[in-house]
Amino acid sequence: MKTIRVAIWGFGAMGSGIGNMIAAKQGIQVSGVCDKWDKLVGQEMYDYLGIDRAGRPEVIITADEAEIVDRDKTDIVILATDSFVKAQFDKIMFCLERSVPVISTAEEMAWPWAQNKELADKIDAEAKKRGVAVLGTGINPGFVLDYLILAASGTCEDVKSIKAARINDLAPFGKAVMEEQGVGISVEEFDERIAADTLAGHVGFPESIEMMARGMGVDVEDIEQTREPIITNVDRTSAYGFAGKGTLAGIRQQAYARDENGEVFYHLDHPQQICPEDEGVHTGDYVTIHADGYDMNLSIVPETPGGIGTISMVVNMVPHVLGAKAGLRTMLDLPVPRAILGDYSEQIDLDPGQYAERKKGDYVVVQRIVLTEGQRAPQVPEDTSKVPLIALFKGYLEDESAVPGDEVNVITMSGRKDKAVLTARDPSAQHTYGRFVPELMQVHRQVRDLVFGGEEA
Repeated sequence: MKTIRVAIWGFGAMGSGIGNMIAAKQGIQVSGVCDKWDKLVGQEMYDYLGIDRAGRPEVIITADEAEIVDRDKTDIVILATDSFVKAQFDKIMFCLERSVPVISTAEEMAWPWAQNKELADKIDAEAKKRGVAVLGTGINPGFVLDYLILAASGTCEDVKSIKAARINDLAPFGKAVMEEQGVGISVEEFDERIAADTLAGHVGFPESIEMMARGMGVDVEDIEQTREPIITNVDRTSAYGFAGKGTLAGIRQQAYARDENGEVFYHLDHPQQICPEDEGVHTGDYVTIHADGYDMNLSIVPETPGGIGTISMVVNMVPHVLGAKAGLRTMLDLPVPRAILGDYSEQIDLDPGQYAERKKGDYVVVQRIVLTEGQRAPQVPEDTSKVPLIALFKGYLEDESAVPGDEVNVITMSGRKDKAVLTARDPSAQHTYGRFVPELMQVHRQVRDLVFGGEEA
């Protein structure tokens, strides 16, 4: 495959770090950057990052996302702007409407069904319609307090409960995280904002827990979260935040997920603060899996670096998202994340028909919505009522060219002209009559005996 072209939407701490990493890799390059900050707009990306362009095309940072989200200019968009599904929804749909795959750094996008099922289902439907994939990932959620635990649990015959903690430094993260964690605010403001529910703290516990529960087949009945202020006794300064003595350096947040018996199955502990080493606090990631008759203990000291970890997870998942089945995907669906030291383009396992442009005369599968969700009959099952009724049919493409998701003109085998939405489906028959069932052969003989007296017709 040709060099992978990546557009970066959001060029703060994470976005610029992603640009730096891509610039150092083979088979992948930045095709465009969008950011709304006026001090960035108009600058050349490589000059801004202070690195050699090395013959690569110039990348001018723009405030107009339409200039970078274009299938003719990019293969995938990395969305590094917000933490919440609601905040990113319109941006993701903007990309999908242009048939461009997306990787999001938003914590809630790691398992968006946890708190935003309706929006997640809409993203999934649009991605499938367009024949592309969407993934949310990062260091946490996305790895430390979910994926890493799931991988470790794979060596256990049985698991009674799991406790995990991540003690990390927020210093590498940008302004949005500083605000979410209340860095620099007073204890009084912390109490007021907790009471008003305007202080996010760590975003992602429900997503991490539901990802693990789905992966392990655990029924979680209730998730309780607690938040406590971490008060600094010294002034602490990071690139994007400042906590003066007596103010918040961060928040200790915990989550308790109880099973159907009311017992805590998952206990996650996450004290996050800027510059913890300034007060002698050592960072680290810790997991204890209480298995049947023994405990499995894992520790990573110091912590898995948050900034570098998020940047690396996102960039290293690019080839896997490009090769993924269309739809809203999670880390459970894709290959194991790993450092890619060679050519990124060689890591793609593409479905040859998924992203290919169709030409006039190609035999294609198109679809039309017959009934929307609101038009379904009242007697249909609840899950059926939440999805549209779609008609699929085949025909020869009349347009000069098109990609999945485009509205196109086709001529069917019977000569009927029609207009519908192009899909990424293979026009060959995908159904079967199922696996061989020996019992049906016995039924066949019994029926012949009854009808023909055992004689062959």
